[in-house]
This record gives sequence, C-alpha cells and structure tokens, in this order.
Amino acid sequence: MTLGCLFHRCIGITVVAALFPLPASISSAGTYTKTTAHYSVSSMGLAIGDVTTTQRMGEESGVASLNFETRTAVKASFLWMGYHQDTTEKGTLRKHDLVSYSRKGRENGVTIDIEGRLENSSFRFEVREQGTTRSIVIPRNSYDYTTMECPEARLDFSDNTPVTLNILDVEKMAVVKRNYRLVRNAHYTVAGKEYPCRIVDYSDQNKKARRWITWDGSTVVMYRQDGKGEKNAYSVQATSVTKEM
Repeated sequence: MTLGCLFHRCIGITVVAALFPLPASISSAGTYTKTTAHYSVSSMGLAIGDVTTTQRMGEESGVASLNFETRTAVKASFLWMGYHQDTTEKGTLRKHDLVSYSRKGRENGVTIDIEGRLENSSFRFEVREQGTTRSIVIPRNSYDYTTMECPEARLDFSDNTPVTLNILDVEKMAVVKRNYRLVRNAHYTVAGKEYPCRIVDYSDQNKKARRWITWDGSTVVMYRQDGKGEKNAYSVQATSVTKEM
C-alpha cells in the first residue's frame, strides 16, 4: 500500500499511509479493481488529521498498471510547535517499476511541487521552488524497490533473518539502506472485521516504524503504522478499507 507514500510528514516526521500493490502483482490484464482506504492520524493521543488513499488497477497500451492517489490533511498545534500539511500524492506502477510520481500541495505554508518519471534507466525528479526547477537523477540500478511498493509485505522471513534492501525513498528523493525485521504474524481489526497480517519493523538513517501489513494475493494493504521521527511519535490507523470491481 504508500499506503504508498501512504504517506507524508506528520509533525516533522514521515507518515506513510497508502494502499499499493507490489509491481509483481500487476499481472491481471483486463482486471480493473479500485481500492479505497481511510486512515486517522494521531500524535500523543490526539487526532491531528486524516489520509485517504485510492488505487485503480487497469491497463495502459496492453500493459497492466496501477494508478494511485493519496490525499493527506494534517493540522497539529501543541504548546511548543504547530504543523499543517495538505498534499496530494499520485503515481503509476507498471510491470516492475514505479514509472511516474508527483507530490503537490502545501506544508507549513511552503508550496510543494515535485514530479518524477522513470526514463533512460534513471528516475528523474523535477523539483519546482520559488520559480526555479532543479533535477535529481537516481540510477535505476542503485535501488531494489521504491517506498511505493512496500516490499516488506512479501519478503521471505521464513528463517527469521532480517532483510536489508536499497530503497528509493520518494519523499527524500534519495536511496537509503533499509532494514526489515518480521515481528510476528497477527490479525488487525478494522471497522469490526479482523484481517490477517504480518507485523514488520523497518528502519533506515531517516526513520523507523512498525507496520501491520498484508499481501492479499493482489494488493498490499497496510492497516496501521506507528513510527518515530526527529521530533515526535505518530500513529496512522485504518478506519475503513473497501474494494470494488
């Protein structure tokens, strides 16, 4: 799921809350599925915002693809700080790659305008700031997955060995070395319905978090994420998950 980049900052830290299938799952040509999930965002026991993610599986030029969109609205006010985010994140997964990505909106009054695309064996980000544009180019062979693909949902943890991967963090627009560890297999309840999932811890040089996540045969679904950043802790929890054909 970014649950795809569901996710992105909450009080100066990353909130990932999205529903995205892994690229390997995009294999059912002619199948069109829409998945929508709503999440609540909290910090220090206080509700501070919500996230809505939508994914649509379809076909483009005969190739199965996934189009996703994540809308994040967070407003927090504490004695020592305030934080406000209103952003929309979009992207497309095709075959084994994230092929396009964008994040637009405002964060603490600052405009965010980022677009990226896989081209010529590299992922190129175009960042627009104060009337100027700068480019960040990431070679495709420098990363195993992007944060949009949630590889931890399908990693083989059968021998209980932690797994380390090179991940393109689309929020940071940089490749990080991320460590994954299976905590246990479990169940998670959303709107009175219990879902099987795995609990996975991950960490890199920028962030660490625990996810309740599953692979349901066609889609990666994240039910919850608890994390810590530079300034505070947060929790993103699903309040509803629906699927349509």
